[in-house]
Amino acid sequence: MYSFVREEIFSYPMLQWNQEKTFDAACKKVLSKKAILAYIVKKTIPEFEDYSIREIEALYIENDPEISNVRLANKNPYIHGMNTEDTDMEEGTVRFDLLFYVRLPLEEGLTKVIVNVEAQGKFSPGYPIPKRMIYYMARMISSQHGKEFVKSHYEEIKKVYSIWICMDPPLYAANTINRYGMREANVYGKPLFEKKDYDLMEGILICLSQDEEEASGSDLLDFLNTTFRKRMSAKEKRKILEEKYSIPFDQELEEEMETMDGAFSSAYKSSLERKGMKLGIKLGREQGIEQGMKRGIMQGIEQGKAQGIELGREQGVKQGKAQGIEQEKRETVRFMLQMNEFSLQKISEIARLPIERVKEIQEELNKKIS
Repeated sequence: MYSFVREEIFSYPMLQWNQEKTFDAACKKVLSKKAILAYIVKKTIPEFEDYSIREIEALYIENDPEISNVRLANKNPYIHGMNTEDTDMEEGTVRFDLLFYVRLPLEEGLTKVIVNVEAQGKFSPGYPIPKRMIYYMARMISSQHGKEFVKSHYEEIKKVYSIWICMDPPLYAANTINRYGMREANVYGKPLFEKKDYDLMEGILICLSQDEEEASGSDLLDFLNTTFRKRMSAKEKRKILEEKYSIPFDQELEEEMETMDGAFSSAYKSSLERKGMKLGIKLGREQGIEQGMKRGIMQGIEQGKAQGIELGREQGVKQGKAQGIEQEKRETVRFMLQMNEFSLQKISEIARLPIERVKEIQEELNKKIS
């Protein structure tokens, strides 16, 4: 019996870990679809606001970004190339979920920006997400040395974006988009530099919602909520994404959607089982406490009755003895008063009663004689 219980307890974390890894891999693969990324880029980088998804996908997203930690076949519609591992002798290794270049159309011509997309499960992983986001962006800036610029040519630094998609935030954070970046705060005098000279990193935190009935009012949120909704089949998602957002589907994307949804369903079922077990244990404990208290109260009452009877008996005996002694002293006083040979003081000493009590008995005796 013990072995079975122990096996059950340890199988849940392992099962949950496997489900999370499966979902994580499928989620990154879905996000790496160029059309999916093109929609995210269109809605997060202002310069692409007036461009179509197909234009961004075909002309501006470079065909060499990389998915970290997952070995993938090098198929063109997906993002695969740029190294997602940044290693520094002193700073250690950072792995990005998705990292890719985007050619940015500006008046003076094309320039590049570097975009990182992270699929984040927990909203509170033990640290504030913006702090990790800033660290990632700082590494994306510093890692450009020797690649995008050499020596002191800092004017060649490319702007970086770090976009974090939180899949399951708390209710108060659901359906929110927040940006974090650098700005020039003019304290005195006049501003000195153009925005492009300091606006080199921008973090974006996108918190989704699993509420199927709630419309967010944001095209980007509605798009991502549909893509990663837990209780919607891959076929339903495909229909909405193709018809409403013009996202082209192929067999691989649909398979990854189904893998992701399967991991969701399995995790949801396991979660219900774990919650059911915890609830059962809690209810059983509460019922046990309640029954124990009732039994304890009844036993306490019975023991109290028995102790009360015994205590009453003891007190009765003591009280009877005291009354008997008192009566005996009264009789002694009456007898000595009737002999008329002893003073009141002497009677008090012999009977061991206060002289006032002797006088009271004398008065009672005189009333009876008269």
